[in-house]
Amino acid sequence: MKNLYPFKGLFFLFLVAFLSSCGPVVSFFNIDERIPARYPVNFEEKTISVFVSVYDDLSAEPFLFRNDSTQMSNMANSIASVVEKNLALDQGAVYVFNHFPVTDRSYDMEYIQNLAFQSNSDIVVLLDTLHVAKPQVLNGNKSNLTREFQSNYLYAPIRSVLNVYDGISADRLVRIDQTDTVYWEILSRVDVAESAMRVRAIQSMTNVSTTLGSDVADLLFPSWRPKEKYLYYYETSSWRRAVDFANEFKWREAMDIWLEYSTHPDIQKAAVAAFNLAVACELTDRPELALEWVNRSIKSYPLRGVMSYKQSLIEKLEKR
Repeated sequence: MKNLYPFKGLFFLFLVAFLSSCGPVVSFFNIDERIPARYPVNFEEKTISVFVSVYDDLSAEPFLFRNDSTQMSNMANSIASVVEKNLALDQGAVYVFNHFPVTDRSYDMEYIQNLAFQSNSDIVVLLDTLHVAKPQVLNGNKSNLTREFQSNYLYAPIRSVLNVYDGISADRLVRIDQTDTVYWEILSRVDVAESAMRVRAIQSMTNVSTTLGSDVADLLFPSWRPKEKYLYYYETSSWRRAVDFANEFKWREAMDIWLEYSTHPDIQKAAVAAFNLAVACELTDRPELALEWVNRSIKSYPLRGVMSYKQSLIEKLEKR
């Protein structure tokens, strides 16, 4: 009888391993999630021009730059490039012009329509303001990178105003009034005077204004961010085939397989199939149907992570 104990122990371990292998396995994959534009404008089938506002009141006493035409032109050209890229237009398709408004920045219907007529544009984008305050030294933030180089830091508040108008009705579609702070890191072998650091900051403003234009224009268009998703499957050929279809974004073929399992007498397999169908519906832009399937999955069997997924679907529907 004593010889049976080792056998029973091995049998128990085998049974545990076998039962564990019968459960669902998680398969992770990444998708690009579409983020709506913060300031949406319908540019489809429209001609677009960007105008730089050129003013006479260029007093820059408290500023590094106040509506400087060179910096504003850099920013405007960057805006035009982002518009061209997002609309799949040829380089140079969005023209950049100067205009000379009155100092109070009040644009009536006639003024906007005149700009649209002169530029032959349906959409008129006006870059009205670019203010960069004089850089200040971040005291106490000097650091020695190596024995030869040390790092000094400057910062300056920056503000830009962008208005987008319908060239026909002259209605203002969007106003983007952005405030931010630009930071500089100045590397040197010896101590650098503040005036010299400011000169280096001025020399870098071409890149700063170009980047700023790109950042502002990006707010007019949807963006994409990677997001991790997951599916459940079993180690059988049909379940793996469904996951392979999903990885190739062949959702119809994958859903056909999961639909067959959604009424399976094994409640865990039915729950897995329902959950996978919910994910497929969400990623094919049917979140309402996805919520129905995830509720069905929860009623069938409590899979790990399904409740948090349900909450994310509810939040997504509330934002629509």
